[in-house]
Amino acid sequence: MNDRRLRTKVLRAGVMLGLLMVGYTTLAIGADMPVPDALDASFREWLTANHLSNAEVAVMKNGRPARSFGYGGWTADQPEVVASLSKAITAVCIARLIDAGRLSFTTTLGEVLAKDFETLGEPVDPRFKTITIEQLLTHRSGLARDGSHDPNTAIGMTDLFVGVLEQKLAAPPGGAMSYSNIGYLTLGMVVEAVTGTKYEEHCRRTVLEPLGISGTIEPTNKPGAPVGGWMISANDYARFVQVFAPGATLLGPTSRAWLAARIGASGYGLGVNIRRGATGPIFWHEGKMGTPPVGSYFIELDNGWTVMLLYQGIVGGDASQDLARRIAAAAGRG
Repeated sequence: MNDRRLRTKVLRAGVMLGLLMVGYTTLAIGADMPVPDALDASFREWLTANHLSNAEVAVMKNGRPARSFGYGGWTADQPEVVASLSKAITAVCIARLIDAGRLSFTTTLGEVLAKDFETLGEPVDPRFKTITIEQLLTHRSGLARDGSHDPNTAIGMTDLFVGVLEQKLAAPPGGAMSYSNIGYLTLGMVVEAVTGTKYEEHCRRTVLEPLGISGTIEPTNKPGAPVGGWMISANDYARFVQVFAPGATLLGPTSRAWLAARIGASGYGLGVNIRRGATGPIFWHEGKMGTPPVGSYFIELDNGWTVMLLYQGIVGGDASQDLARRIAAAAGRG
């Protein structure tokens, strides 16, 4: 009887050990699944659920390319419109001018755009001249989200800007953050006023080319180029956003110190959203554009992973939130 009980106990112990080993193996497989593979699998599910096909994804770890993926007819080296992710290029272009001493975060539009006002006319709202570069960068300028002129019929950036001058401010400058596309259009005008060079040419030469990145403005989006007109591949844009990583050198001491202050407070900085993660800053931004229909999203996480993706089509807010959750989970921050 004692032998039978002993054999029963041994058998039960063996079964329990086997179950524990099965559970451990399953957990280990999940934990050890490479981040790029997890991202690929989850993004495929998301594309199918949202009836999308063409897309591209680039994945980097600690500033180094990890993997890239193409879906449908796209590849990760294929330039596509990055929509509102263009704002970061505009912001870094401005930051480079500040680091060179040609501009400051406290410079007002009354100072820097004086000649434009002589040519194009005075703004109908006198508060427009008091707006600073910092307020434009952080969406605290008081400007409305969009202008009164249709970007699809505008001749160029200046034509759109004239419409901005004809509008009253939506709020006093320096108040609460309120996302403004025309604020970043105005920054594009600042680039041209300071440099005497076309926005696209100057920003490509001072921001993209030093990083070995190619980019152009989508022809139909030239009037709104600083806001959402850049065409860049997922691989190249993932490399571009490494300018925000610790140790990157494209930004100088002045702009890096300013950005560090934004990290501490969270919010919005150089064309990107910022918040503090468990071990460092997290940068991200989303973009959507109807013509051509594209969506974009990047995130640079505090554990060293950067994910950049582009897809053809437009999705709703719930799908965008689901995408962000999937990426964070696959990259170990879910």
